[in-house]
Amino acid sequence: MSLERRKRRWRLFWSDKQARNRRRKAVKRWGRGAFIFAALAAALYFSDKHIAHQHLPWRSLNPDAPIGLATKMQLTRVALSPSSSCEALALQSASLNSLPAPPKDGDGPCGWTVARLMYGTGGVTLSPGEAALQCPLALGQHIWLREIDTLAREQLSSGLAQVYHAGSYNCRRQRGNGSSAWSEHAFANAFDVTGFKLSDGRVISVLKDWDGKASDESVKRRKFLRDVRDAACDIFHVTLSPDFNAAHADHFHLDMGPYSSCR
Repeated sequence: MSLERRKRRWRLFWSDKQARNRRRKAVKRWGRGAFIFAALAAALYFSDKHIAHQHLPWRSLNPDAPIGLATKMQLTRVALSPSSSCEALALQSASLNSLPAPPKDGDGPCGWTVARLMYGTGGVTLSPGEAALQCPLALGQHIWLREIDTLAREQLSSGLAQVYHAGSYNCRRQRGNGSSAWSEHAFANAFDVTGFKLSDGRVISVLKDWDGKASDESVKRRKFLRDVRDAACDIFHVTLSPDFNAAHADHFHLDMGPYSSCR
């Protein structure tokens, strides 16, 4: 056999071998892809069946469910949806005590088109009275207050009765950061909470109890307030506590604005 003929046979042999290898690799890739797809499909199916919906980002917000891993994402999706979606959820809630707030046209950009007058949640009321909140913020407050009630029962052996606040709507710009940007308070999209009253009459103050005395009761109050703050971080876009700066020494600032912060 001539040298050229042998070279052609070797080229054919290797080209056939390479083609077979390519086919085998393609089959393996297809098999891996099919396995991954099947595993994801099974995971989605079983998660929807066996995992609470507040932990699944693709599920809709249930305002009466406890805080979950996906609550913040679900609430953000509500905030980005048409107002009618949020209003429907507010009406659907079994214990959110709120009514539609009349539209407000304030100075400059201040005011709101759609908001709710929130009076409280279940047996928990707001003091000194109701607050006008953008609807997603009202839903977030509803979820948060129920979580606070649970924390109070577990840590302080008494449920939550009342929430003290310094209001929501205030047509002003941001303070203390050198910015001329409008505050979320200008749109009723922020809420300042100063303390809590328990069912047994005890009052937990952000100002007095964040860094209280070293008694057993003070230690419990400090832990309670920090857990309350951490729960808020799992719900709202911005949560500012006394750890942020001196201007927040006496309250928690909570808002659903475009930024994200947990301090």
